[in-house]
Amino acid sequence: MRVSSQQLFDSGVAALQQHMQDVVESQRQISSGQRHGKASDDPLAAGLGVQVQLKKAEFAMFRVNQDHVQTTRDQTDSQLSSLQQMLANMQQLMIQSSGAGLNDATRTQMAQKAQTLKDAVQQFADAKDASGNPLLKAAGGVGQVQVAPSIKLETGIFKSSVMGDPADATTVDVLDAMNDVLVALQGGQKPSSAEFDAIGDAMRQVSTAQVKTGVLLNLLDSARQASAFQETAVEQQRSTLMDTDPAQATADLARSNALLQAAQAIMARLDSTSLFEKI
Repeated sequence: MRVSSQQLFDSGVAALQQHMQDVVESQRQISSGQRHGKASDDPLAAGLGVQVQLKKAEFAMFRVNQDHVQTTRDQTDSQLSSLQQMLANMQQLMIQSSGAGLNDATRTQMAQKAQTLKDAVQQFADAKDASGNPLLKAAGGVGQVQVAPSIKLETGIFKSSVMGDPADATTVDVLDAMNDVLVALQGGQKPSSAEFDAIGDAMRQVSTAQVKTGVLLNLLDSARQASAFQETAVEQQRSTLMDTDPAQATADLARSNALLQAAQAIMARLDSTSLFEKI
């Protein structure tokens, strides 16, 4: 079979064009950092890449929810600590008012401090977050948000579990317990043992809420770690599918450049001679 000069020339031109395309493609990958210029370059990778991007958006939503729960729980924990401190101050005041040698007038003066403590507890119980929502939620006000794959956490804590629920005999109405002490002091009386018990129960009630908040914060930390680990795996998957491998792209560019230069040299020689001169 005869090979004409034109066939050899055409073959050289095709090789030259392919090597030029390879050089341009390698340069594009390096400059853009993207493995594929368009979806049609690798439809399967592009389709998987879309799925991975959706997963990344889901993890971004998880981070927003995590921050919301963290902020709310931190604020709630601070409020519970303040409530506990006010109850401890009330308990200390009760102990002082039970001391020997105190007269009715002195206890009446102590009642003013008891009133101040009760007012402070009322304010803490009704405190709101930056958005104007109560930190201690009313019935039905505690929802759940997803903070990691398959993990949901409550967004708040019920006010009734902290301040007491009149419909639940197992709880103590904190404000009523403090008011009983206030009334006794205003009347110049020592707080009764029942009133001491009620304040003690109120403190344990608040302490239980603090423990629950602490447990949920620990669960949130674990969820953050799990979510971050899984998000890293998703990002690695996305990078493998979509991002340029700098080392590979640089090597491809060097190889394509070498092949292009060789093809250019061959074409230059073909341009200055003919196939018949080489026979």
